[in-house]
Amino acid sequence: MKTPFFALALISILSLVACKSKDDPQPSIGGKGGNATLNVTPRHHGKAIDSCTIYIKYNATDAPNTGQYDDSIKCSPIGGVPVASFTKLKKGNYYLYGFGWDPTLTPPQHVKGGYAYPIQTEEVQSVDLAISED
Repeated sequence: MKTPFFALALISILSLVACKSKDDPQPSIGGKGGNATLNVTPRHHGKAIDSCTIYIKYNATDAPNTGQYDDSIKCSPIGGVPVASFTKLKKGNYYLYGFGWDPTLTPPQHVKGGYAYPIQTEEVQSVDLAISED
C-alpha cells in the first residue's frame, strides 16, 4: 500500500520540477549586447557637474568590492548638459558611480556618489546621479 503512494508522490514532484516552460522568463543579466542606452547626468545639489567621470558595473546592485568597474565615460555636453552615455546595454541591474569635482565650491572640492539602477526596457533612458562632497 505504501509503494503506490510513494510512487505517486515521486511522480508528482518530478512533474513539477520538469514542467518548466520554455516561455518562463529568464532572469535579465546586465551587460553589453542589448539595445538600451543609459544617459547619466551627475548632479551636486541639483546642479549638473561637467567635470565628472561615470563608472558602470554590469549585473550589480552594489559597488564592487574590488573597485573594478566594467566601463567608464567622462561626461560630455549634450544639449548643454553634461552626460555620460552608455550604449548597447541589455535589461538587467547596473551600479553607477560618479567621481569629479565641483568648481563652484570654495575651494573647489571632489564630489562622488553612486547607486544601483535597473534597466527594465531596452530603450534610451536618462537618469540623474546624485553626488556629494568627500
